Amino acid sequence: MNAARAITCPNCGGTIAVKAAGYSVSVGCQHCGALLDVAHPDVAVIEQYEGAMQDLPIPLGRRGTLLDTEWEAIGALARSDGDVDWTETLLFNPYAGYRWLVLSEGEWTFGTMLIDRPTGSGGAALWRGARYTQDYDPAPTTTTRVIGEFYWRVRAGDEVSAATYSHGDELLSAEWSADEVNWTHLVPVPGDTVKQAFRLAPPAGSGPRPAFGRRGVQGLTATAAPSDDGLAARLGEAYDAAEGMAWSDLPRMFALALATLLLSLLAMIALGWTTASVNAETQLVVGGPEVSVPVGRITINRPYQAVSIAARADPFENRWIDIDYTLVDRATQRGYTAYGVVEHYTGRDSDGTWSEGSHSTTTRFSSVPRGSYDVVAQLKANAWGGSSFTPAATSGSAWASDERIRVKLTASAGGIMWGNLWLELALLLGVPLLILWWRHNNDDDD
Repeated sequence: MNAARAITCPNCGGTIAVKAAGYSVSVGCQHCGALLDVAHPDVAVIEQYEGAMQDLPIPLGRRGTLLDTEWEAIGALARSDGDVDWTETLLFNPYAGYRWLVLSEGEWTFGTMLIDRPTGSGGAALWRGARYTQDYDPAPTTTTRVIGEFYWRVRAGDEVSAATYSHGDELLSAEWSADEVNWTHLVPVPGDTVKQAFRLAPPAGSGPRPAFGRRGVQGLTATAAPSDDGLAARLGEAYDAAEGMAWSDLPRMFALALATLLLSLLAMIALGWTTASVNAETQLVVGGPEVSVPVGRITINRPYQAVSIAARADPFENRWIDIDYTLVDRATQRGYTAYGVVEHYTGRDSDGTWSEGSHSTTTRFSSVPRGSYDVVAQLKANAWGGSSFTPAATSGSAWASDERIRVKLTASAGGIMWGNLWLELALLLGVPLLILWWRHNNDDDD
């Protein structure tokens, strides 16, 4: 077991205890926020901040027991992919090594760095006999703030590419740069378990504060959280507002919502009317190499328009086809990419036979600018054959057969984005349905 090492921050003079002495190479001073190189004999200042980091989800130096092991929080990172912000707390145990505790959108996950890396390609990763499906296209991830100590050199502004793969509640996170690739296995941890393990208490005040690297919580729950009396008062105000309406208001609200929905549907049909389509067909060898298929050329005459690409395969079982689509603007050579998968599985268990998936799928580009585009598809057929099937980690294949699957592709300029219509339906009818439910329950109580 390595003893902690005490150093003095050359920026502010504060004393810092390096918990993982001999392993950590970067430390963020908890007093002034300066990023220090502790591998340097004289502890050099890498970068200075305006002030120390505040509102860490887990205070550095705090110890807690998770999964029957006592961990100490020694470092924290704030990270962002442009859409979501989250925090990663680095945990250390001198016998068990390092782990990550990630807080993203209010949910906690416990991460373990992987030595036995997953295999596979396209939209799937295989690890320890389980298949993980890619959640989204790879996105750049930026480290925005750093505090504590780390086993590699890290600073604010570091950027990597990242993608996640899911299998039930479990995740595989892949991050890569020009120099290396890192995989992490993440499992969910209940928030109450984390709070109890590290003795975390909600902050005093009117509600939850924005945590380190997290967006703040707003609305009824945030303002009503301090006490039961405050919650009752806020709910009472909401009830009084609803009670002030007459029952005759509800039919008008429903009628207005349905009329708005109908107008939106007519507008979506008019704007989404298919103006052009192209077709192509190919045959894929299961377990064989990736095939590139030029689907054809489509022209978009409106300022922006959706593009839909349908893939229909001949019947197969326990196979999946990864499809990467690219729309290439012939004028600018700019490319727009999307991913689709055709998969169908069957089997038998104690409850009998089961099946899931489909032999067809439709992938949509929501808003493509005016222009002429070449549609290109990259397809690869894969077999799911249990433990005896091991896909190759390179561009070749470790398993192939004479089995072939025919796939038909149809690309169309236009199409209705039904997901947007369902979202609008939920938003328009949500308020009147909530008021109707409230009044119904209140009348029953009376």
